[in-house]
Formats: sequence, structure tokens, C-alpha cells
Amino acid sequence: MKLYEPFQFLTTNECDAIIDYANREDIKQGCTVGPGAQDLRRNRIVWYNDSSSWQDWISLFNNIEKRIDWIETPQIAFYKPGEKYDWHTDQGRSRRTHQRLWTLTCELQNAPNGALELQAQTIPKLDKGQAIIFPSVDKHRATSPSSGERISLTIWAMAKNYHSV
Repeated sequence: MKLYEPFQFLTTNECDAIIDYANREDIKQGCTVGPGAQDLRRNRIVWYNDSSSWQDWISLFNNIEKRIDWIETPQIAFYKPGEKYDWHTDQGRSRRTHQRLWTLTCELQNAPNGALELQAQTIPKLDKGQAIIFPSVDKHRATSPSSGERISLTIWAMAKNYHSV
């Protein structure tokens, strides 16, 4: 596994099980804070609280960076036509005790023209169950599908924030 290169992360059955999980939960409007936040993000989310795989996922990130000691609760994101998450990073200045170092995005369900894009790296469209890992400081976005619904899973690898107050 290399940064910015797609790899098979979940099986089709695992993707379907996560989508089923999300559909049983209370799907909420995705939100973000800061200037222009209303225009930045229009999509729906569910927090994935099934922690049965979390330790395996932490171990995966430990292969990249040993100081990863936990993951933030993963997020399942839904995008229908007209819904998107414009250019942003997953890491900013924070007073939190931990910060996001690495972001993993996995495609649970494809939709035409709906995709993850990185500003400084060209990546191929992800197939169902494929994921990509990139530094959380990288600018990226989720584009709006032209039809259907794109569903993705995002996991953030966390490490001690030495800049916290």
C-alpha cells in the first residue's frame, strides 16, 4: 500500500453491510464551520460507530506512521446530484489533544461523475471497496454525481497534537 494509490480495502459484502448500517441510522445533514461554510458542503452523513474493525484500521495506519494511536469515528457520506463537498483539508489549527494526520476514503457505492479529487494529485476513480490514503493537510473535494448516489467511508488517523493548548 502506497499513499495516493488505490488499494482494495473492503469487500463488496463489507461495503453493503456498512451501507445497510447507515440506512438504519439517523442520516443527518453534513456540516462544517467557518467562513463560507454554507457553500462548502452539501451532503448527508452518518457516523459509523461499529468499532469491531477499528483496531485493524489503526494497525493499517501504523504501517505508515507509528505514532497513530486512534482513529476518529469514521463517517459515511452520501452524495446525490447537487450534493458535494468543495475544496477543503481535514486538518487545520486545532486546540484538540490529537490531530488528523492521515485520511482514508473508501468508495462504498459509485455514481456517475461523483468522485473524490485531490488538488495536487491525480488519482483514478475508485471502484467499490477501493480506498486511498493521503495526508489530511491535502486539499480535496467530493464532486456531485450526475445521477444515482455516491456513498463513501472516511477514516481519520489521529496522533498527539503537540501544538494543542
